[in-house]
Amino acid sequence: MGLTACVRPHNGRPVLWINGEPTTEMWAYGAPNAVADFAAAGIRICQCHVPGKSWWTGPGQYRFAHIEAQIEEFLKAVPSALLMPRVCFGYEGEGWWADAHPDDLAVGREPGGRVVPYPEVRAHPVECWYSAASQTWTRDACEAMAAFVRHFEAGYGDHILGYQIGAGISCEWFRWWNYVEGIYEDYSPVARQAFRGFLKARYRTEAALREAWGRDDVTFDTAEVPHPGRLHQPQNGFLRSLPGERDIVDWFDALSEWNADQLMALCHAVKEASGGRKLAGGFYAYTWPHWNNQSAARGGHMAISRVLACPDVDYVSSPYHYDNRNLCGVHASQSLPQTIERGGKLHLDEIDTGTHRVKGEHWPWDHQGPPDTLAESRILLRRDAAAVLGTAGNAWWMDLHHSGWYHDPQLQLELRETNALARAALADSPAPGAEVALVLDDRSPAYVDTRSNLNQYFTALSRQFEWSRMGLPVDEMLLSEIDRVRPYRLYVFLNCWNVGPELRRRVRERVSRIGATTVWIHAAGYFDGHHGSAENVADLTGIRVREEADAAVPDIDVLESGHGWLAPGPDRPSGSVRFGARLTPDQIRVMVGADQRCWDTPMSPVFTVDDPDATVLGRYAHNGRPGLAVVERDGRRSVYCGAPMLPAWLLRRMAVSAGAHAYAPLGTVVHHRGSLVSVYAPAGGEPVITAPPGASLTLIEPAGGECEWRPAGAPGRRLTLPFSEGQTRFFRLTAIDPCEEVAP
Repeated sequence: MGLTACVRPHNGRPVLWINGEPTTEMWAYGAPNAVADFAAAGIRICQCHVPGKSWWTGPGQYRFAHIEAQIEEFLKAVPSALLMPRVCFGYEGEGWWADAHPDDLAVGREPGGRVVPYPEVRAHPVECWYSAASQTWTRDACEAMAAFVRHFEAGYGDHILGYQIGAGISCEWFRWWNYVEGIYEDYSPVARQAFRGFLKARYRTEAALREAWGRDDVTFDTAEVPHPGRLHQPQNGFLRSLPGERDIVDWFDALSEWNADQLMALCHAVKEASGGRKLAGGFYAYTWPHWNNQSAARGGHMAISRVLACPDVDYVSSPYHYDNRNLCGVHASQSLPQTIERGGKLHLDEIDTGTHRVKGEHWPWDHQGPPDTLAESRILLRRDAAAVLGTAGNAWWMDLHHSGWYHDPQLQLELRETNALARAALADSPAPGAEVALVLDDRSPAYVDTRSNLNQYFTALSRQFEWSRMGLPVDEMLLSEIDRVRPYRLYVFLNCWNVGPELRRRVRERVSRIGATTVWIHAAGYFDGHHGSAENVADLTGIRVREEADAAVPDIDVLESGHGWLAPGPDRPSGSVRFGARLTPDQIRVMVGADQRCWDTPMSPVFTVDDPDATVLGRYAHNGRPGLAVVERDGRRSVYCGAPMLPAWLLRRMAVSAGAHAYAPLGTVVHHRGSLVSVYAPAGGEPVITAPPGASLTLIEPAGGECEWRPAGAPGRRLTLPFSEGQTRFFRLTAIDPCEEVAP
């Protein structure tokens, strides 16, 4: 019957099954010259780019010889390799399709309305910038994809595990104009017609459309894609204004849904052509923005739930976040691995960490301090593996430039050792151990300025520079999952700007349970699906706020007293504490594409706490009014925070007071999944590692020829261990038998 691969449940989690056997092993990415290095590390699955110009050369016309030659090279180097070709669309060699279908190409316009020819601004060798709305392209691409799969299944089916499908910029399903500053898509005839169809399906009647848009003149036959000038600048500063800008929200929703639909259609083509025997997936669900991907709305990545509901998609992948990934930085995904896993899919983390063997090559993270030595490379790779193993899913290591990044026996040993931990997870419980949850909304990016750095401040930058190092594990989820996963002791609502009536009810019911603490960032709940107001914020958060239109960089000075969370202590910085939408020079240094001039970010509107029941914790620097406050009632706490970058020490205090367990000191990164706990100490030292009540921790280290991880000390409730700078150590957590003595 040949090689089969699928994703289905095992031991409470979705895992990869190969020929009927489940596995949680790690993967690799590289060219034929790298596959032997990975095989030496015990890795058998290798992703690879389909080489050269497009194999799709015309209607029903394909050239496969150069791809066959590449596969032969792989199998000559490692006959047992299992390959995952990356099949990408839109690049060199597909200009013939663009020439034949000019009305199906994505049209970009400047804010003033001028059409900008894509070849004048493209930064990648794109020849076919098809519209996300083009059903013609989707049909033709699916036919080509099916032909590709049938051909290679017939010739190499025993060596191909599945197919990763790429399209859009970087083959990551970003829309074509996503990286082009100040240009907006899509003003093509096919997009206009599809948008009208989208509106008809969403609103059903023109009366409903007119009410939603606040316009008496619009019909399904006259509705237009919003003018690029309106996309460029919201009416209410950072926030959009409803109902006047509802058409913009609808447009961004449509763009993401079409984008996702094309990915799903191509995955379906793979499934049909392979008889359901092979994997299909791609990059998607980039939720944590960075410098050139500031908005999931503009990029087309807001339809996460849609992708996760598709039975033809087996896995979703993303690189880990580019900012602060340096030595002593952090490893955190650009997507939501736990949400993807709860959706029944694999999440595959792309570990494109450079090793000390990256020499004389263009590398965009040079300024972050890449590893110079073997020891530093191993430190980074172990940190990366700990983050993957602790937050669901799997990963592939990359020889990104095909230049021998892992051509070193000690690096191969590092991969072999951490891969042994990944394989052991097959028998372990997948249950997360975190009691703190960061909550994001995949649809809310449509309701705010897509260009603003505040998109990063309110989400990724807060996590990358503050909340990852609280010494306790943190989970992540979509807002739509709020009552579909287990309760947490502390919730932090990040970019949850739009919360409609039914979801609002579900959120309130979940967070109203006794003992829960909630932190609401900025305009949480400002939109109720129809209108925006400070009253909507108060309705969701339980804290009365006042909306102020004056633009200001949202900085907050933390008070020195007035609440137990503010008390002096070794974890609180000495002197005054100010936080908000600013970065230090050291933080800017470890970002990609950052510019000092663009990181003091004014915001409008600003929300001031105006609640007699609130205890003020901090005041805005620009006017002295309350911007950080807590309301305590009915056994729970609700915190309003009007600025981003809430300090880690303060959020940790909130979490611990809510009952969350702190495993290690502030400044360390902790992951806990099943019985595996990892502690990463960027600064080194001798941190005290503490087990949760009723449990003990045992240090484990690799030993033996198969790199089996074994106890390296006695179990204990409190362990004090030396950590070198940047070191990651792993522990096994076990329940304490009341009849047994465990070292304190």
